[in-house]
Parts: sequence; C-alpha cells; structure tokens
Amino acid sequence: MVKYRMGNRYAAEFIGTFGIVFAPVALSASGHVPGGDASLAAAAWVSGLAVLAMIYALGHISAAHFNPAVTLAFASAGRFPWRYVAPYLLAEFGGGIAAAALAALLFGPGHGVHVPAMGTPLRAVGVEAVLTFFLMLVIIAVATDKRVNGAAPGLAIGLTVVFDVWIGGPLTGGSMNPARSLGPALFSHGPALTHYWVYIVGPVAGAMIAARLYEAIRGGEQHAQGAPNDLYAALAEIKEQDGIDSGYTAKHTIIGE
Repeated sequence: MVKYRMGNRYAAEFIGTFGIVFAPVALSASGHVPGGDASLAAAAWVSGLAVLAMIYALGHISAAHFNPAVTLAFASAGRFPWRYVAPYLLAEFGGGIAAAALAALLFGPGHGVHVPAMGTPLRAVGVEAVLTFFLMLVIIAVATDKRVNGAAPGLAIGLTVVFDVWIGGPLTGGSMNPARSLGPALFSHGPALTHYWVYIVGPVAGAMIAARLYEAIRGGEQHAQGAPNDLYAALAEIKEQDGIDSGYTAKHTIIGE
C-alpha cells in the first residue's frame, strides 16, 4: 500500500528545501544587526541544524533529499526512479527560490550569496565536489542501508553539513547544493549568477562519485533500500497492474509497506 501520494512528496521537498535555504540566508541578514552573529561557526551550525530539523520533520515523507545533487546521485545509483527526478528537482529549486525571495522581501537582497573566494573557478569546483562527496556518502549510507538505525539520519547528515560549511565557508560558501545557491544569486545584484555554474558542477560531481562508491562497497543488495524506501514497492504495484514501465528493476530490495 502506498503511504504517500507523489504530490505529498513534492510538497515535502519544497518545504524542506525552503527551510534549509531560508535559515542560513536569514542568519546572514541578522548578522548585520546589532547583537546578531555573523560568525562562520554560527553559519555552520544554523545550516546543519536546519537540515537536521527538516529531515526529522519531513524525511519519512520524501526521504529528505532537499538537494538536486542528492536526487541525481540517488537516481544514478539506482535508489530513486528517474521518472520522478524532474518533479523533485522542480520542488527543490522552487523551495530554494521561494525562501530567497521571502528573505529578500524581509531583509533586502544580497544576503547568503555564494561567490567563490578561490584563485580559480576549477579549484572552487574541486572544493564543492569534495565537500559534497562527504555529504552524499553520509546521506546514501544512512538513508539507503537497512543496517543503519532509523534515528541516525538527521543527526549524521546535519553534523556533516556543520563541518562541511565550517571548512568550505571561507572558500566557496560551503554550498553543496545547487538549490541553496540559486535563490540568493537570483536576488543579488553582484556576480553570483556568473559563478553559479560552480555550484552545479561541483556538487553534482561530488554526489555522483560518492553514491557510486557507496554502492560498490555496500556489501550486497540485501542491505539496500530506496530513498524513499517505499517508493519502489509502489512502482512495482503500478507495473503489475497496468504494465507501465516504472523504472523499477528487480535487483532492488523492497521494504517499508
């Protein structure tokens, strides 16, 4: 039995991405107010805590991708159906843009913008790729491996975001997420859009490599599940009933209904 309609999943992705984008952008704005905290540590912790909160709030509905690079990596590793990639990406980018628009309305434009501080764009791509590699490795491990305790994902992923932003903040902003960087760039008056490609290429490359690597070392399909873990079961039902090619392959372990 299907737990959630796809519309519920898309809504969860929109809301979750909204939350993880609005929090650091709002912090950036409040850091310029007397009594505000504009430190790198604050940015790292707010980013990580926002991710942690949204995962625990919405992860059981959509698997809490909240990141186009993560969605593409899950699909490339066979843990998410390609037929739903485009709607997930639209929901994620939409949530990020809506969050940045609200922040610009409340605080003015230009807050939380990512512009690389590296010497060359390729070095910035490399930093974003490495940071996203660590993030995706943790995500795919805790989200698609049945041996992991169900309470672990939010804490593990949130803390990974904290150390990634702490490292990458002075270098690239520590985005790891094309949806996180696009919204603020659209509402800024600086060079952020010119450099936006860095925040597509780096995160997507890093996430893809991490997902494929974890699949190689997982230790067997018997340990695996989808993200969301009930979606392949739903697709298998559809395929059985009407013969539509759902993108499901028999090698995937189905659980969760």
